[in-house]
Amino acid sequence: MGQRIISSRQREILALIETDGVQYIEELARRYDLTTQTIRRDINALCDLGHARRFHGGVDLPVEGSNISLNARAQLNRRAKRLIAKRVAADIGAEATVFLGIGSTVRFVAEALRDHQGLTVITNNIHVALSLCDAPSVEVHLTGGLLRHDDRDVVGTDVIRFVEKFYATYAVVGAGALSPLNGLMDFSYSEAQITNALLENSQTQILAADVSKWTRNASVRVAPFSKLTRFYTDRLPGEAAATNALAESGLDVVTCSEDMT
Repeated sequence: MGQRIISSRQREILALIETDGVQYIEELARRYDLTTQTIRRDINALCDLGHARRFHGGVDLPVEGSNISLNARAQLNRRAKRLIAKRVAADIGAEATVFLGIGSTVRFVAEALRDHQGLTVITNNIHVALSLCDAPSVEVHLTGGLLRHDDRDVVGTDVIRFVEKFYATYAVVGAGALSPLNGLMDFSYSEAQITNALLENSQTQILAADVSKWTRNASVRVAPFSKLTRFYTDRLPGEAAATNALAESGLDVVTCSEDMT
C-alpha cells in the first residue's frame, strides 16, 4: 500500500502547528468555514500518520522535544523553503565544493542546484543524493554510516571521518530549532555533531531555515550564530531577542521573497 497523501488543507494545518503551536478545533473550523466534524477528520488523518498529536479540543506536534519525520517536515512551509532554496542556490557559484547536510530545507536546496555546472557535493542526506544522482554536471559523494529510516539520512562517526577528508567552499545546513540565546539547536546529538563537522570544514557556512524554527524547542546545542557566515530565511521573527541576537553575531541575514530573482 502506497504512502498516503495529505490534502492541501491538512498541510496548512500542519504549518500552523509548526509556526504558531497548538491549534484548537473550534478556531480551525472558523478559519476554514467548515464544521468541527470535518476538522476532526483532518486532525485524525494527520495523527494517524504520526504528523501531529491530538488532545481534547485541539492538536499539536507529536511529542515535545522530538522532531517529526522528514516527509512530514517537507510538507511544512513548503513555499518558504523553496524560496530559501532558490536564493541559496543562486549564490552558489559553478565549480564549487558543497556540503549539504540534514533536513528538509537542504533537500530543496539540492533540487535547486541540479543545473549548476561542475559542482562537487558531499552529503549524508539520502534525499539530496537522490535529487542529484541524475544531474550530469554534479559529482555526488555519499557518506557511509548508520541509515536512519524515518529521516532518510546517515549518521555516526563514519560520516564525520568522511567529511574531514574535504574542505568545502560552502556548507549548507538546517536546524531543528533556533534560539536567541543558543543559536542553532537540534533534537539529536548525532545530528549536531555532523552539522558541526560540516561547519568546521568549510569556507562559507550557510544556514537555511524558515521563520517557524524560532517557535520550536530542541535540547541539543549545535553552534552559535557567530559560527555562521550567512542565514537565509523567509522572514525574521517579531521578537526583539531574536533580531538582536542575529545583529550582535555579525551574521549576514538574507530574507527571501517571491519577487527576488
